[in-house]
Formats: sequence, C-alpha cells, structure tokens
Amino acid sequence: MTLHRATIRIALGALAATMLAACKDVTDLPETAATFISPDKYYQTDAQAVSAVNGVYAPLMGWNGWKSPAQYGLMCDEPELLCWNWMAGGFAGQQAGQWYMQDNSVYIGDYQIIERANEVLANVPKSAGISDATKKLSQGQALFARGYAYFDLVRRYGGVPLRLEPYQPDAQMGALPRSAPEVIWLQAAKDLKAAAPLLPTTYSQPNGQGLPRAATAWGLLAKVYLHMAGDEATGTPLAALKSAYLDSARLAAQTEMADASVRLESNYMDLFDINKQNTSPEILFAIQGAAVNNSGSQVPAYFGPKGDCTVVGSCGQGFLSLREDFVKSFEANDKRAEHNKAIAMSWEFTNSSWGKIRALQRDSLAALQSAGLVAKDSVVRYGSWSEGCGRFAEDFHQLTLKGGQPTMVAVAPPYYTLKYIDPTHLSTDQAAANNFIILRHADVLLVFAEAENEKNGPTGAAYDAINQVRTRAGLPKLAGLSQAQFRQAVWAERSHELYGEFQSRFDLVREGRWLDVMNQKSAIADYASQGTCKPRQAYQKLQNIPSKELAANPALTQNPGY
Repeated sequence: MTLHRATIRIALGALAATMLAACKDVTDLPETAATFISPDKYYQTDAQAVSAVNGVYAPLMGWNGWKSPAQYGLMCDEPELLCWNWMAGGFAGQQAGQWYMQDNSVYIGDYQIIERANEVLANVPKSAGISDATKKLSQGQALFARGYAYFDLVRRYGGVPLRLEPYQPDAQMGALPRSAPEVIWLQAAKDLKAAAPLLPTTYSQPNGQGLPRAATAWGLLAKVYLHMAGDEATGTPLAALKSAYLDSARLAAQTEMADASVRLESNYMDLFDINKQNTSPEILFAIQGAAVNNSGSQVPAYFGPKGDCTVVGSCGQGFLSLREDFVKSFEANDKRAEHNKAIAMSWEFTNSSWGKIRALQRDSLAALQSAGLVAKDSVVRYGSWSEGCGRFAEDFHQLTLKGGQPTMVAVAPPYYTLKYIDPTHLSTDQAAANNFIILRHADVLLVFAEAENEKNGPTGAAYDAINQVRTRAGLPKLAGLSQAQFRQAVWAERSHELYGEFQSRFDLVREGRWLDVMNQKSAIADYASQGTCKPRQAYQKLQNIPSKELAANPALTQNPGY
C-alpha cells in the first residue's frame, strides 16, 4: 500500500502504547511507557487521524506481514512454485512448529491491523477536531483494512476470535473463543461493503493509486462473496445461500468494473515495472516496497534468478522458481510466459572458477543440439539434483559450436518469474522497490467471469470478462464452451494470470481442488517417477494457530491435526 513513510513512523511511535495485538500476554506489555497518549487525547486533528490510519496499514509490510513471513505459509502450497525442501515445511508442507507460524506470524500481524482499525473506528467519529471529510475517509480506510484482515485470517485459519472494539483490560485479559467461520466471512463482507461508499474514486496525492479506493473495496468484496459461495462454505449455513452469494459476487465485481478509474494495463509486465506500479490503473491494492535496506519484502530476493542476471535485468537468491510442468501448460504465444520478459529461461551466472557464463534451460540446449549447432558437449561438473517434481541448481557444460570456439554454459533447470525484478537493486536483501500486489483488475474480471458462469452459464458478459484478460495476453477469444468447460477455462486463466502472486492456494481451496492438485504427480516424464509432488492431507487446508496465541488466550483452540 502506498503510504507516506515518515507518517508511518510517527504513527508507530505515538500509538505504540494503545495499538495492541490479537491477544494480550502480560509479558508483551512494557513495564514503563516512555511515551503514552491515551486515545481520547490523541485523536484531535486531521493529521493525527491520517497518522493513525497509516499505523493501521503499517503491519502489512512488517515482520508479521509481507516483508516476512506472510509468504512463507503459502510459498510451498502454491502448485506452480518449486520451492526447496528446507523452505516452508518442505515438500510435505509440515508447517507446525516453523518459526513463521509462531512468534512471527501473519495471524499476529492481521490482529495488529484489526486492533488499530478498531481504535480508529472508535475514536475518530467522536472527535470534534477532525473534519467531516477526514472522518469519512479514515473510517472507510479502517473498515477496509479490518475487512481485509478478517478475509486473510478466515482463509488461512478458519474461524477466529471476532474483535470489533478496542482492547480493554478485564478479568479475562482479552480471552475470547473462536467465532464460526461463517461469522468471520460475514464480518469481512460487512466491513468491505461499509467501506466502499466512504472511500474516494481516486486520490489526488502522489502515488495514491496504491491506497484502497472505492473500486478496491468492491473488488475485494467480490472475492469474499465468491469464497462464500465456494467449497469453504461446505458444512456451514453459507452453503444454503450459494446462489445468492454468487449473485453478490457478480454485482460487486460489476460495480468495480464500471468504475472509470479502473482498466487493464495494455502491457502485462508493466504491472510489475517499479517505475509504473504506483500509477497503474489496474492495481487496486498494493503494499509499498522501498529501495531502503530492510524496508522491502523478501519476496523479490526469493524469486529473482541467482547470478548477475544482466540478461533479465536483476538478480536474487533463486529460492523460488516455477515448475516446469506449469510453464509448459501455457498456450503458445502467451505473453505472460514470454521468454526473458515474463519468465527467465536464460540469464547470466557468475561462477568463481569460470567467471560470467550464460545459464541456459535444458530445452534451450536441446534446441541447439537438434538444429545441429553443437559439435561437442562435455559436462565439466554435475551440480544439479532432482526432487519434489523439479530440478535444482545447475550442471556446467563446455560446448563447442560448429564453426566456433568452446564456450562454457550452465544448464539450469529452474524457470524464474520476472514479476519481482528491480533493475536498480542488484542485491539480495530486503531493499527492492517492488510493490507487492494484493488485488488488481484482472483478478476481479475473472472473479466476475466465474461467478457469472456459475450463476447463469457462459453468458456474453462472462465471455467478455475472461476475453479481456486473454486478449491482453495475446490469446484468441474463447467461445462455444459448455458451463463445465468454461469453469475449467476460467480456473486455468486465473492460474496463468496470477501465478507467483500467492493466489493459487486460496483459489484451489475455494474450488475444492487443492488436495487433488497438490497430490498429483508431475506431467514431466523425468519427474513422474518421484511420485506425489507435494503430498498434503485434509487438515492442512487450514494453518496452525501460533502457540504463543494459544498460551495467551485460554479460550482459543488449535485447528485439528496440529
């Protein structure tokens, strides 16, 4: 989210004593407060209201958010991503006990957002010193933030404690049992629906496009309703209202689609250009990166190809790549998989023994050999290995091309997404300027297409929505599909449009397909013998509640299986 960073620092310093997290453990409270401003004394001016709202959103790019570890609980649960076995609970996704599920947890970060939003909603409306315009905007932004946080919590953990008032010390020290999942879904929808008319269509300040606006609330509300009509509603009172929630998803998405401030970028990869993200008409909600050490997310460093990367424009640690079977699932000429523009299939690599050399895909080497251009190929060093339905690291080959001199290449199996490239930052720490996109217009178009098809079949409106996304990708328009065929088509389109943006796990759970997809074998013959790529069990559809929160809140229970 685009915020004025100086304002965030003020908010965090001045409000630290009043903005408490999900559950209150006496060990979390300072013995003395260096600075304490009670809420009834603080909310006196427009500037203080703005500062407080900035504080609401600050945890999103914090150590309980998308700086780290919000991505850790998802990265190995995304079927298109190939992660190393030491990461995020490994191929089997054994996340219980992992550090990012305990003291540093998105559970804690989301409740920080909720508590701070509750403070704003309780204090801003009754302040005589805050203007009506700022009251309206502050309440809209706080409601949106709280709705987003509950949406994130219920998708990750299921039912959680519902907190709608600022924390007040009492005999129970904040102990509160979990509410049923449907209660949390309904609250997320209620907050977003209430936020929409309070938020502006656009912002006048620089970089304002990243702030939640009316279209953002309607777009996220459409996603909430689609989930409420999905597999997660099975066994809850929501299931009987599936048709109504599909209709609500359609209508919320249509409201976003009718907003004149929203449109698709003409060039897909412009969405991820650090010089264009802050003014993109497609990006509805994004968390602001910062080209300052320790101020950005770990995501760009994890996704960036390791090496010099002068071919693709930047570099990283290469921990997260794309599975080969996923890359080969794209249709021919799909711009979202374009060679070295969207997905890195060759790049520069520095090895201490041979200096800078070109890293090639196995397919690239095979193409050279098939064309008769390679006179001799000698493997100098074997360094790659295969597991988890993929290959890691690289082998070094000395090639002699016909009519040429010997040249060294690294034959590397990974395919890297280039969505997180920062050409101005050639390092691997948390200082990339990339914004982390939470919601964009293409996502909402596909939400509408899916909801419309489920409600009314593949109508002209459903085709128009999905074909806008396909046309931008350089693909032919769809036509003449049955309802079942259209359903499969829109699911595939979401996968190809939103890969690497931490959406597929949530999509697959909503679609009721996550276990089936995760427990498949690879479609690549070389990897099929490895068996199930990412074995998962039913209990893993929900993540574990941090043990620290269970200890602090005796009324809270753990999810089954943990």
